[in-house]
Amino acid sequence: MKILIIQQKMIGDVLTCAILCEMIKKKHPNYEVHYVVNSNTVPVVQNNPFIDKLVLFTPEYRKNKFKLLQFLIQIRKEKYNIVVDAYGKLESNLITAFSGAKTKISYTKAYNKFLYTHPINPVPKATSNLGLSIEGRQQLLEPLGIYTNYKALPKLHVTPTEQKNAIQLLQGNGINLSKKTIMISIIGSSKNKTYPLAYMSKVVDYIAETTDCNVLFNYIPNQLKDAQTIYDNCKKETQKQIYFDVLGKNLREFIAIMNQCEYIIGNDGGAINMAKALNKPSFIIFSPWIAKKVWATFEDGVYHKSTHLKDYKPELFIDKSEAQLKKNAIALYQHFKPEFLKDQLTQFITTLTTKNLNNYQLSQSVIIDEKPKISALIITKNEEKNIESIIENLHFTNEIIIVDSYSTDATVEKIKKYPHVKLLQNKFINFSNQRNFAMQHAKNNWILFIDADERIPANLKQEIIQVVQYKNNIVAYEIYRRFYFKQKLIRFSGWQTDKVFRLYKKDFVSYKKDLLVHELLDIKGKTGVLKHKLLHYSFNSYQEYKNKMNQYAKLRAQELFVKKLKPTFFYFYIKPAYRFFIHFIIRLGFLDGKKGIIVSSLSAYYVKQRYIELKKLYQQEKK
Repeated sequence: MKILIIQQKMIGDVLTCAILCEMIKKKHPNYEVHYVVNSNTVPVVQNNPFIDKLVLFTPEYRKNKFKLLQFLIQIRKEKYNIVVDAYGKLESNLITAFSGAKTKISYTKAYNKFLYTHPINPVPKATSNLGLSIEGRQQLLEPLGIYTNYKALPKLHVTPTEQKNAIQLLQGNGINLSKKTIMISIIGSSKNKTYPLAYMSKVVDYIAETTDCNVLFNYIPNQLKDAQTIYDNCKKETQKQIYFDVLGKNLREFIAIMNQCEYIIGNDGGAINMAKALNKPSFIIFSPWIAKKVWATFEDGVYHKSTHLKDYKPELFIDKSEAQLKKNAIALYQHFKPEFLKDQLTQFITTLTTKNLNNYQLSQSVIIDEKPKISALIITKNEEKNIESIIENLHFTNEIIIVDSYSTDATVEKIKKYPHVKLLQNKFINFSNQRNFAMQHAKNNWILFIDADERIPANLKQEIIQVVQYKNNIVAYEIYRRFYFKQKLIRFSGWQTDKVFRLYKKDFVSYKKDLLVHELLDIKGKTGVLKHKLLHYSFNSYQEYKNKMNQYAKLRAQELFVKKLKPTFFYFYIKPAYRFFIHFIIRLGFLDGKKGIIVSSLSAYYVKQRYIELKKLYQQEKK
């Protein structure tokens, strides 16, 4: 399996998205992972052991359409199976389209829904302090059965030679390495991401007053004038601690120098993200227009802290859009007085002074939200292909119970790999009986009943968590489903309005015992419908789909036999034809193309087959 990941943005984005390469390789070591990045961002993914090949997008591809076409042709020749587009702009849309991959994943946008097989709606809130910049990107792997991993963190890989050269460079500049060395990101990537220069000088003074340390400035050559202004505005005593021009000749040298520092303070940007990937604590000053919830990663109040104008002047942000804030960022910065930062900054430095930062690892700062009190229930029979993925998908619940009907494949062995999962075995009589049995063993009142071939995307997870925590009088929720056949979304063919009860309070519901198939809930109370959709990866082949229809037909025939229904010509021929007409014409199955014909035909097949099975039951009765 060959996978292409695309991220053509800046350093912080490229570094963060490299996590996806790690997650894929750890789940599937034999997969080949290629990573498309802008050529100037290569240093932050250099030496990454989880990337099999870097595919470089150079500036000339943007300038020369012929060169771009040549690049796209090379992409086509690679014959990728899967493309994960984390960039989502025209360039990456073209790369995705030319790839020819069957599975194409990206964030949902109005213009790309039909280009990608799996358009993802980004979650509005993270479930940990990893931040949306990390969790939102990890969400792109959910269609591959790979879910949020709080241990997959940004990493930079510095070689021993690079480390040795950095030490020699610092010593060669007269830096005393027995003292702590602090990197200050004094200038952002643009003016509207740069804390005012005069204010930054005061911040540097605060740092120098708080601790006796070596201070390194982080800036690039074309920012030299602004860097000099900051230096000149610092107090004379502060200037004695600053090593103004220890920068490194290139980005790899800068990374190695940063690796010798204790921590970093300053403007949000690539330098901060690189420092975190080197296990360095950080204190971030955010621009007024940047959403802190996205990039304030690993904020734990100890090793990682951040500050934002909104923390002090929330009234300036009322009814302001991101575009408005970005336009007025420089003016807003003037309200962001350095005095606001002093206490927080002093506390941050003082606290870290008592810590042994040589043993610090970024994972120490990961804080995961408490899991909601939800019991996730699954009933299984020979689900070895799905079971591990659905267990991992349910990581946000605090109880998982699986009731197995004595599977004959590897289902049970795979379940036993997860010690936190409660496994019960019970002879299958019918679906209603099996579901009621599972509910009896749940410790929580809120039940999330899920099938092994269903998946809960991140935005639905968050909605489930919210409704469970929100107090109202609703006792059961229906959830719409997206139906996939052979891993392709079926948009019509009768499935567009499919919804099922999956989330409810067990004290108010039970399954009706007289139904053998398509079980129904007996609900005592008010019901609701969730906004986001469940993913239903029901069938991977025509034969699998047909076999399931045969199974359902037999169970439905038993129900009809109890009701003494006598099948006639109408049931054998008119009803199946009518079902096909409804699904293919009225429910727009023809818009699903060939798969629409298959799905509509199998739906009609199920109708006919249940009456064939019913006829067999009457024949057996006569014997």
